Amino acid sequence: MRTLKTIVALAAVAVIVAGFGTEHSPAVEPGNRGLLLLSNSEPARILLRACGNCHSNRTDWPWYSHVAPFSWWIGQHVREGREKLDFSEWETYSIWQKRDKLESMCGLISTGRMPPRVYTAIHPEAKLTEANKKAVCVWVKEQTIAAR
Repeated sequence: MRTLKTIVALAAVAVIVAGFGTEHSPAVEPGNRGLLLLSNSEPARILLRACGNCHSNRTDWPWYSHVAPFSWWIGQHVREGREKLDFSEWETYSIWQKRDKLESMCGLISTGRMPPRVYTAIHPEAKLTEANKKAVCVWVKEQTIAAR
């Protein structure tokens, strides 16, 4: 019985200590530069719904994102997502970066590589229908032409 209590106590301490290394950005940062890309159009709403949690500073951190080891995994995915594309930093990208990101956006969405299946399994609201994918790709094409 004493061994079991010791194991439980050590596990609790490990979870608490592990949580100190995981910082999450606030859901909405004041003075956000960007998201001007995402006007109030239907494709913009689709992108924010399906992609905003990982690709902007508008992350809605669920309760389990504060519990190790999930916090490490989720935090890493969000960091990687923002490194590749961050709608909150859109206005800081060069014309070439914007064009590149727009062109890859449609391909990743239309082939089903984004949003990842593991994400949509937990967040069904992020699933994209064929109509959603088409609307985003049409919008991306318009934005790509405008970015020239």
